[in-house]
Amino acid sequence: MVLTTKKEIRQHFRDAVFKRDNYVCRKCGAKDSKLDAHHITDRHDMPNGGYVAENGISLCETCHALAEVWHASGQANFETGYHPDDLYKLINSSWAEAWEASEMRDTLNG
Repeated sequence: MVLTTKKEIRQHFRDAVFKRDNYVCRKCGAKDSKLDAHHITDRHDMPNGGYVAENGISLCETCHALAEVWHASGQANFETGYHPDDLYKLINSSWAEAWEASEMRDTLNG
């Protein structure tokens, strides 16, 4: 599959993360809430934008806001249980796995 636009790349990332996570918030288990595919490591800090499932986790709005504390604070603060290492563990991934997958992925070729 060839992804040609940023919108297609983002949608492919979201679909892969949601499918892997069974459309459930991986932190609290919420099923009927609006989910977001959260980049565990900021997409600007990963090769090719980090649009790989190894760097994404399905989070409800509440959990997403708590996970964003890490990014918003410039990686100085985090909510307990929402540090990137904790989130990677929830999806059986790691920063190194996410980096490698992102580095190997050509963002224009799904």
